[in-house]
Amino acid sequence: MPEYKTILFDLDGTLTDPAKEMTASARYALEQFGVNDPEPEKMKLVTEIPLLHWFEEYFGMTQPQANQAFQHFWYYAGTFGVQKNRPYDGIRELLEELTARGALLCIATARKTANAHQILKATKMDHFFPHVMGSSNNDMRRSKKLVIFDLMCELPEDAGENAVMIGDRVVDITGAQANGMDSIGVTYGQEPAKDVINANPTYLVNNVSEMAAILLNN
Repeated sequence: MPEYKTILFDLDGTLTDPAKEMTASARYALEQFGVNDPEPEKMKLVTEIPLLHWFEEYFGMTQPQANQAFQHFWYYAGTFGVQKNRPYDGIRELLEELTARGALLCIATARKTANAHQILKATKMDHFFPHVMGSSNNDMRRSKKLVIFDLMCELPEDAGENAVMIGDRVVDITGAQANGMDSIGVTYGQEPAKDVINANPTYLVNNVSEMAAILLNN
């Protein structure tokens, strides 16, 4: 098993459980369009599918409306929701051990970069991650493939030689594959486990302990 020196983590569903944050933020966004009592079954899906699609498919929004709702969502998430985001059990201990071993830890997320910093600061994990890359404000960098690519361009030239991307979504796996990188798919996050499995990650883990065993080469 390789010893990874550069480790890229997705944020939501990988390091932290964002369910409460996402639900509260989604309710706020819907309220701006007069939807005050959304169906519980629809609300459950907010953590499973892309937000823009969720607004359009399940609430009949046009694309411009969905884009507005998207902005409302992230306004609430960045202003109030960060306090509802919590690290999974064992994550902090793993990050401490990886840091002590000299690994370069990075964040590659679909969140806006500024919001990712807010989450890391609120969860007191910001000191673990010298490099944080999210989607850009001008929408030029929204895919995980481009997030990973742009992040790797910021790192030392040899950082990609022993690098791995870890995430709970198919895009984390396919983004790593597109950048010639190993991947670890986690099944405890937001995307259905079967979809993560079908994406063929290099490794598959069901909990933080299994992730630690790979990263610490135990």
